Amino acid sequence: MIKNQRSAIGYLSFFAVSIAILGIGLVVYAFLFIEISESSETIKLFIGIGGGFISTISAFPINQIINRIERIRIYAYYASNIGSMTASDLKKAEELIAKSIDKIV
Repeated sequence: MIKNQRSAIGYLSFFAVSIAILGIGLVVYAFLFIEISESSETIKLFIGIGGGFISTISAFPINQIINRIERIRIYAYYASNIGSMTASDLKKAEELIAKSIDKIV
């Protein structure tokens, strides 16, 4: 389960960084294109599209990454302390894992 959460965090992070790099790249290309372009409409188009990609990051669900990091911490705690848990603690851990699996499915 920890591996699954880390994989999802990596995917979400890669997606966000890719969108940001694409947007920044388009804006930088537009400013470099000013030197050779005679049309300001093309430059405005590149800046608009690049800005759109960059603003998409503001709607990125960062709370999903934060929730997954918290789940990893909880799973790691239970995994490291499973030998010293009481029966009631084991039952709580099983319930937590069952809820997590239900959310995934």
